[in-house]
Amino acid sequence: MSGVPWSVAELLPHSGPMVLLDDVVGAGPGWVAAGVRIAEDSRFLEPGAGVPCWLGLEYMAQTIALYSGLAARRAGQPVRIGLLLGTRRYQAMAGHFPLGSYLRIDAREEWHDGQMGVFDCTIEEDGRCLARARLNVFLPPDAGALLAQGGR
Repeated sequence: MSGVPWSVAELLPHSGPMVLLDDVVGAGPGWVAAGVRIAEDSRFLEPGAGVPCWLGLEYMAQTIALYSGLAARRAGQPVRIGLLLGTRRYQAMAGHFPLGSYLRIDAREEWHDGQMGVFDCTIEEDGRCLARARLNVFLPPDAGALLAQGGR
């Protein structure tokens, strides 16, 4: 479907149940799109309501990680841990992503310097925008050392 030879799990530094994306929908220079199905077994599902839209921020962050993972794999390098620094104007058009929906998450790189980056992100269902934000991210050269310093 996407023309990407790796699965979501192979492109993200996340593991097990914390991989929230289902599909790589597509990718190209400066952008990537992922898909998420909201089903009965979806992580964070609230019965009778759906998945809270605040989780859209994590869907966006994982989509950006997918972008980074694709770049790493294409360069023959390992996937690295990145950090979400913050967001501007996260806007959700509803309180929940409804059960049975298939969300498309798009991330477009607006700026990067090799470590820091800014991405414009949207979440849509059938062409209707459900959430949007601009995310600031950081891809440290050695995330393990950085995280170890924070534990002191």
